[in-house]
Amino acid sequence: MLKKVFLLILLSFLIYSCTSEDDICLSGDTTSRLKVKFKTKEGKLKTLDSLYIKVDYGNGAESILAQKSTIDSALVPLRIDESTFTDLYFSTSKDGIFSKVKLNYTSTTEFVSPACGFKRNYENLNPVLEIPSEVTTLEKNQNQILNED
Repeated sequence: MLKKVFLLILLSFLIYSCTSEDDICLSGDTTSRLKVKFKTKEGKLKTLDSLYIKVDYGNGAESILAQKSTIDSALVPLRIDESTFTDLYFSTSKDGIFSKVKLNYTSTTEFVSPACGFKRNYENLNPVLEIPSEVTTLEKNQNQILNED
């Protein structure tokens, strides 16, 4: 009987010790999103009363944000396929004319861990305002997206 208990404890210990520390992706090191802020024509940061954002991930534009309260910035997920651009659409009203911004980039894939998988990094960012409406000019603060900081 004592041998069975000892073997059971030993087997439990072996099973527990074989589990990986990467069972759950807790590091938060996943594909980063684009942070978008808004400014007045004078260059001062602006808070909007409402914001609607659509993104085309390759199957047509889909709504990712419909914010009807004050907002000063937004985090927008970009395409994670092999495409070299993402089309973004911005408006301050649901039925208004959307400004279209084409964000060109080169992307690389980085292995994070077995549980987290891969993340996408975006470099050589080049935004192009294709349809001006609510958005009249663009300003690029960084040339790459490696994290959300």
